[in-house]
Amino acid sequence: MFADFKTLPQLFDFFKDEVICSTYWEQVRWEGNVTCPHCDSVNPYKTNRGYKCRNIECQKKFSAITGTIFENTKMPLRTWFAAIYLCSNHKKGISSLQLSRDLGIHQKSAWFLLHRIRKRNSLPLQYT
Repeated sequence: MFADFKTLPQLFDFFKDEVICSTYWEQVRWEGNVTCPHCDSVNPYKTNRGYKCRNIECQKKFSAITGTIFENTKMPLRTWFAAIYLCSNHKKGISSLQLSRDLGIHQKSAWFLLHRIRKRNSLPLQYT
């Protein structure tokens, strides 16, 4: 996911704001073919807050972060991406205290980020 970035400043230079982060995540997740995470319907409506499913039975609203580790958090995607980068580039892992110092966030928030990142990495890639 972050193979192009050699250092953390390069990552922050690329992901300057949330619009760039969300556009990047949409491309990574859907590769240009947006599908509903609830019913797998294609070609949803574009709204000012995300998307709405065209399927009459579903018609649920969703965004690129729905159903991912980023869902239901107030933490910016830029911080999430930096945390994932730091977790994947430390040889022996990283503590929540160190992550909080590196990102300038509270230790509890860093623990929450690490917990979600580690939980997602322990699950299989596809759910059956």
